[in-house]
Amino acid sequence: MKLKCAGEQTVTHGLFGGLKRRENHKKYSIELRNTENNFSCNVEVMDQNKICTSLPKLKDPKNIEELKQLGIFASDICLNENLCLYENDPKEIHILLGADTAARLFTGEIKNLSPDLIAMNTKLGWTVIGRSRITENDSSSTLMSLLVNDVNISDLWRLDTLNINDPAENQSRKELEEAAKEHFERSVKRDNEGRYIVSLPWIHDHPPLPDGRKIAERRLNSCIKALERAEKLVDYDDVFQDWQKEGIIEEVDPMQEIKQGQHFLPHHPVFKENSTTKVRPVFDGSAKERNTPSINDCLEKGPNLVELIPSLMNRFRVGKYAVIADIKKAFLQIGLQERDRSYLRFLWKDRGREGNIKILQHKRVVFGISSSPFLLGATLELHLKNAPDHLKETAQQLMRSFYVDNCVFSVNTKKELARFISESQALLSTAKFELRGWEHSPTEDKIEERQEDRKVPVLGLLWNLPKDTMSLDMKGLMKEDKGPTTKRKILSTVHRIFDPIGFSCPVTLEPKCLLQECWKLGLSWDAELPLLITERFERWKMKLPKLNTLQIPRCVREDFAEDSKLSIHVFCDASQSAYATCIFLRAESADNTSCQLIQARNRVAPLKKISIPRLELLSCTIGARLAKATISELGLEKIPIFYWSDSMNALYWIKRNENWATFVYNRVLEIRKLTNPEDWRHISGTLNPADLPSRGSNAEELVKSLWWEGPNWLRRPIEDWPVSETIPDFDVVNSEKRKTIVSVTNTTTEQLEYFSKVSSFRKMTRITAWIFRFYKNAKTQKKERKGGTLDLEEVEAAEKFILKQVQSQCFSGNEKLNLQTFLDSDGLLRVKTKISQRSDIPTFRFPILLPSKHAVIGKLIFEKHVELSHAGIQILVSSLGENYWILKSRKTIRQVIRTCVICQRFASRPLEVVSAPLPEDRVRDAYVFEVVGVDLCGPLYLKNKTKCWAVLFTCAVYRAVHIELVTSLSTDSFILALRRFISRRGRPATIYSDNGTNLVGTSNELKSVDWGKIQEYASVKKIQWKFNPPSAPWWGGFWERLIGMLKSILRKVLGKAFLQFEELCTVLCDAEGIINSRPLTYLSEDNEDLVALTPAMFLQDVKEIGVPDIDQIDAKKMNKRFFYRQKLCQDLRKRFRIEYLGHLREFSKICNESKIKEGDIVLIGDSNVKRINWPLGRVIKLYRGKDKKVRLVEIQTKSGSFLRPIQRLFPLEISQSEKSAVPRPTKSDPLSTMIPDGAPT
Repeated sequence: MKLKCAGEQTVTHGLFGGLKRRENHKKYSIELRNTENNFSCNVEVMDQNKICTSLPKLKDPKNIEELKQLGIFASDICLNENLCLYENDPKEIHILLGADTAARLFTGEIKNLSPDLIAMNTKLGWTVIGRSRITENDSSSTLMSLLVNDVNISDLWRLDTLNINDPAENQSRKELEEAAKEHFERSVKRDNEGRYIVSLPWIHDHPPLPDGRKIAERRLNSCIKALERAEKLVDYDDVFQDWQKEGIIEEVDPMQEIKQGQHFLPHHPVFKENSTTKVRPVFDGSAKERNTPSINDCLEKGPNLVELIPSLMNRFRVGKYAVIADIKKAFLQIGLQERDRSYLRFLWKDRGREGNIKILQHKRVVFGISSSPFLLGATLELHLKNAPDHLKETAQQLMRSFYVDNCVFSVNTKKELARFISESQALLSTAKFELRGWEHSPTEDKIEERQEDRKVPVLGLLWNLPKDTMSLDMKGLMKEDKGPTTKRKILSTVHRIFDPIGFSCPVTLEPKCLLQECWKLGLSWDAELPLLITERFERWKMKLPKLNTLQIPRCVREDFAEDSKLSIHVFCDASQSAYATCIFLRAESADNTSCQLIQARNRVAPLKKISIPRLELLSCTIGARLAKATISELGLEKIPIFYWSDSMNALYWIKRNENWATFVYNRVLEIRKLTNPEDWRHISGTLNPADLPSRGSNAEELVKSLWWEGPNWLRRPIEDWPVSETIPDFDVVNSEKRKTIVSVTNTTTEQLEYFSKVSSFRKMTRITAWIFRFYKNAKTQKKERKGGTLDLEEVEAAEKFILKQVQSQCFSGNEKLNLQTFLDSDGLLRVKTKISQRSDIPTFRFPILLPSKHAVIGKLIFEKHVELSHAGIQILVSSLGENYWILKSRKTIRQVIRTCVICQRFASRPLEVVSAPLPEDRVRDAYVFEVVGVDLCGPLYLKNKTKCWAVLFTCAVYRAVHIELVTSLSTDSFILALRRFISRRGRPATIYSDNGTNLVGTSNELKSVDWGKIQEYASVKKIQWKFNPPSAPWWGGFWERLIGMLKSILRKVLGKAFLQFEELCTVLCDAEGIINSRPLTYLSEDNEDLVALTPAMFLQDVKEIGVPDIDQIDAKKMNKRFFYRQKLCQDLRKRFRIEYLGHLREFSKICNESKIKEGDIVLIGDSNVKRINWPLGRVIKLYRGKDKKVRLVEIQTKSGSFLRPIQRLFPLEISQSEKSAVPRPTKSDPLSTMIPDGAPT
């Protein structure tokens, strides 16, 4: 378009899914015109190579005809039969207008074409918006591709990922596998038929699993269409019908309540014409929607079964007679627990009803679920472990012969073969497993019957039964793969060559090296490779058909004579491009000596350049690992083993246990652990069979080499084996010796981050002293190095170093300290004091200057605090002042002491809170004894030496009392007293009490009162019973005060006298009258003032005793008297409100309110227990009153949780930041025993 660039702009693009990307764009200014040239506008645009995918034209004839009838010509409609507005590609989008520009172009004119399509007029012309059925001729294909992870492909040449993993990695993986097995053993069951019932191994805290019904429905439609095209719909349905009859699946009622959740599995058909079952369903446990997990993501997968293949192959080849079989429908023989079945549901079409979908669910383990192989293997292992004694040997053999449902094993005699087959079938049949498809090596009496060249697959290889040989399965490699050569194509070809033995590994090295070269070039997976790499790959691939002729003996031994002498030989070699190892079994008898390859492995050299000697050492490392695993699998630990390498340098490192550099040291250490260094021998490179897999070869060279038969010299007697002296290149081997030079970097303030993590100043000092000793010893000769415990000079030097780092961080030199300071010879900042002329120790005359706020200084002060038996501020200031000048020392020391848990236990004060307003029941207008508080007082002793108690009922409003006498603390006695009170005073609406556990003076005997039964009685009488919290007697102060008054009266009246029951009742009634006659308001000395209010005024109207003659009182006078008394009552209540309640408005005292929050650590006070034994607790819940103040909390202790008022709590003022800065007392500190085990600090 030849536009002129108007500048550049960086734009952040917000992409779908929340992704963001920044890009630079050039800016252009363009003019837009309509086709009539009667409108134009200027817009500013930015460039982009491609705006979006090409959009199809509107081609529906019906819509086009409708637009023409309306006189509308859209911009992508042909103006005539042969011309479009943009002739090159009318589907391509060239300008994308933003909302700011588009809004100025709309005219508001709209025409409806169909329910989903409208035409909208703009100043540039009409445009069509909506949804339309547009059919394009563009081809549409479904691409099924292999997802390749770049990081995983780099494993081909990474050092830390070898064919045999690092032992530490194997150990961590085994721990996970053991955990999965433990879960299986805890949950597995067995039904009456002997079938095992298992549960799915769910991952702990897995993400929520969706039901997956939508994707299951979509896949069901595709499945049915595929079956209809193949005319296999009926056969597919018959499989489900058979499964339902056999109890493998079951139909689910759609209306059934889902308790555990559900998940639907998609399924699709797999066609096998050469099988008895032409079509079978396969379930997809990896199906999932975007941003949601699949069921396989939520299940433990168990051990990696692929790693078992080399072990199984070794055991398959070691015996004279090999045997294979498989379990019929293995997964479907294991039952599934009911709670997991709803997660293995699927949809299918009901044959009886057209278009109806039914829900089915699995009752057995499903093929397609990632955990199914693990569940099968674990079930088989459990069953075989529990085998009867006479089948134990066969059970042990079976345990080492299964790969999923395939049994692969070998034995040495025909008798063992027959016994293994019969006992295996009998053993597994008890668990509903049927072993079938038996194949075995030809025996002498069966050879003529089995001369046909028949091959069966075994663990990825082909087993020629008549010849008893193994070969590669080349079917996948023979297919033509059109298209350009890419990284993906090379990788796919390499992965088609599956060889667990490794006899073809020399051939697969070439494409692996090509992949590494592509990796170095940074090519993408689908980019066409350079011509040189493509030609090398094509030459390699052209010779691959030669591998069809490659066959190796299945059995690694030719002679099974009893006098045969077996030995293992491990060869190692490396080149610039790879390193390799191979293991041979040598069998020597009187007549013959044979040699056969057991295992071989090669690895591409790392991307980072490594010397040949180091690569040779790597080959020895994987050789030692592979040999260790192979010997253990075959049970050949007792036979001789020989390790061979053509690298004298690597052998020199292995045989000498010296202080090598890290790379060499680590690998030598592992080799010496796995092997005996004396078993390693040297061999020349031309005689080393590992040379071929280390440098690689094409298929034609490999077939001719016969390298899997071992070197010829290995078949000779041991006396004729090659022998050479190990003379390494000493420049190379000595270059790998560890240097004794220690490099020390300049100290920075970052070291203080480490110091802040050490628990105490003493420990910090000793660690630093040990580091300095190590540094000094590393620089001196061995004879002059210092040992033993640290001396005083070393500790003092370390302390000075630490304090110097603190000063360098906190004092930059710009601070105004108002102190005379100087640097001493150690570089420490000291203070000049007024007593510098005194003859005293230098640290006292010139103390070290230290900051006030620093974690190290806090640890120093705390250590001194503990050392001085938790001394106070004054003692610490004096003691620390002898050596240090700490800025704001008192404030700093006070803050540190506040963090000491032990000191807080003895110094903390109880929490305080402002007095609460009186509750409504205390101040509302109520009848006498409508709201009462009840408590027991005593015991009192009668003349006959029996005990009795006074029950005090106190009116909460008018402060009147009613006293009853009971002879026991039983529930029944109290209820009788309550009944007498109600009969004489009336039924109260609310009763307050102390819950019967904290009554003053009653001790433990009051615990026998069944307050639950008392409350039950009260509820029958419609009385609301309110209990005060434990350990809060002041909550019942309005009756506790009158109990004290009653005790004072009784002490003075009774003295030491003992009364009869009736006499004591009389005394209590007198005391009741006295208490009720006490004045509630101010007692004035003025005769004209009103009489002071007393509780008795609200109890009785007439003080005199006696009743007047009712006959002499007429009705008129009675009514007049009644109204007069009502007025007196009203006046009395007014006086009570003004004189008594008005006096109660003032708070008795003002206190500093304590702040408490959830999570605080507190001491729980108890006046009956010594403070040192008070328990620690954590506040877990706050209870706020109507004024939003906290007066009651719930405390969690090691013995449980309970309620306490905050006045019983003593706070330990330790915040989270302080806890990290202050060490906990050590076990050697006798005061540390006061902190209970597990108590938070």
